[in-house]
Amino acid sequence: MACWNDFKLTQLDADGFRVKKRTNEQSAWIDAGAGHRSSGVAFVGDVSGGLAVCMRDFWKSFPSALEIRNARSDTAEMRLWLWSLEAEAMDMRHYDTIPHNLIASYEDVQPGFSLATGVGRTSEFVIHPSSDVPTYETLKEIADRGNNPPLLTVRPEYIHQIPVLGIWSLPDLSTPAKRWLEDQLDKAFAYYQKEVEQRHWYGFWDYGDIMHAYDQDRHVWMYDVGGFAWDNTELMPNMWLWYSYLRSGREDIFRMAEALTRHTGEVDVYHLGRFEGLGSRHNVRHWGCGAKEVRISQAALGRFYYYLTTDERTGDLMQASVDASNKAIGEYDPLRQILDKGPYPTHIRVGPDWLALVGDWMTAWERTGDEQYRDRIMQGVNSLSKMPYGFFSGINAAFGYDPSTYQLYQLNPKDVGSAHLAVLMGGPEVAYELTNLLNDKKWNKLWFQFCRLYAAPENEIEKELGVKTELGKPGPWYGRLSAYWYSQSGNTKYSKRAWDMFLESQQGPRKTNFDTQTFEGIQTLAPLKEVRGVSTNHTAQWCLNAIELLQLVGDQMPADISEIKNQDEIHEK
Repeated sequence: MACWNDFKLTQLDADGFRVKKRTNEQSAWIDAGAGHRSSGVAFVGDVSGGLAVCMRDFWKSFPSALEIRNARSDTAEMRLWLWSLEAEAMDMRHYDTIPHNLIASYEDVQPGFSLATGVGRTSEFVIHPSSDVPTYETLKEIADRGNNPPLLTVRPEYIHQIPVLGIWSLPDLSTPAKRWLEDQLDKAFAYYQKEVEQRHWYGFWDYGDIMHAYDQDRHVWMYDVGGFAWDNTELMPNMWLWYSYLRSGREDIFRMAEALTRHTGEVDVYHLGRFEGLGSRHNVRHWGCGAKEVRISQAALGRFYYYLTTDERTGDLMQASVDASNKAIGEYDPLRQILDKGPYPTHIRVGPDWLALVGDWMTAWERTGDEQYRDRIMQGVNSLSKMPYGFFSGINAAFGYDPSTYQLYQLNPKDVGSAHLAVLMGGPEVAYELTNLLNDKKWNKLWFQFCRLYAAPENEIEKELGVKTELGKPGPWYGRLSAYWYSQSGNTKYSKRAWDMFLESQQGPRKTNFDTQTFEGIQTLAPLKEVRGVSTNHTAQWCLNAIELLQLVGDQMPADISEIKNQDEIHEK
């Protein structure tokens, strides 16, 4: 009988694998099996023992392969291919040779900036030595453990008592309005979870990420339109998923948040080269946008996963960002296309730039106890506290910045303004924790004022600052600032303002609703479930505000909203 020497398993896309074998190098490979999605396990050995290996997320991270050579010899060889030799060559080029601007396609391509050099990707393997030939049941257990490793955890109620990872609520079904809110939160996650499979968001460089904006005319996400494609952490879907896990304890939410954290901390960030310490803004190609910023590489995005698992790779990435990101801001001015070079080494915005750096330093301070990181934060706090309008002491929240001293400078004594990205890229979530950690009056004055005045009526701003101006527009994404000030002051004017802003999204034809509709037209490759007009920006920020408002002003949530009552009545029936 033929004696088989070499074997290989290849998964070239998310929907099909093949197994082949041959007797020797002079003979042909023959098909030995095929299937849908492989668990990514191989074993080589004999009755005296051997080695099994599981490549985690084997089919999700295609094109992958496992290979065994010289099985007939005394020394067999196992090869694990992160990128199969049978796949097309890895193509890291940008998707176009013509730049498209922000107006045309919401992207900011700059010459020489759409580079992949320096991005990374971690793969995980489980090695299982054996003193015999494992049974099929044992090999299945190895595959199950390799792809879904056990995690020691505790109940959400316990984690909720610990003042780490910010402000978030436990599920609350005590009123019709709150039941409706919880129902929408569940539907939002269920929809995105389904989209990963429905849209095939898989592949070596893509798995873990989600898309940015939906094209309801084509019934697809804008995968091919500039900055509307891959999300790359824009408006914090990472934080939305992690808070959803913390409050529920659900494994499926954890796994999706884990995959997103792995991807955005590695593929979307530069780990060496000219852009080391920065990440790339959302784009058709993960590294395609010319905007290279700290908001994508910030440690605040990895803290959840690290503190829940002590994952060493994530810890290394967070520590790497501490100095690299600060240095990179000095070399690549975040406002270089808006402001001319001034008397200071570079420019910085309160958010997302400075607050992202603060998150880096806060995390390093927590992990090491080294006071130098607290001192870096305080250099900025002391700088801002001397300015007449605090966080608002700059047009578009722009300041001068010296990376060597960590000090901020007001560009013009009369400058006053705000920037919404200070709120939307993790700034409040970092600030919530920093307030408790610093316990500093100067910081409290800055942060409390920011929460009190952002999107406030002009007469309130003028009364406090002496300047008639607008500091941010009210809307459902910003309610958590007023809610936070209510939690500190007890002033119900701000709890009402918080809910009014948040529930504004329930008025009129564009009200938030994550109910899906079925589309089966000939324009689509297969029948699908869709949420018309969905945007990951809105989903992430709406859900974050819902989760945080329930904790901060849940006792003040109105219960007489007709839209919510109607939804609840439908749910009851």
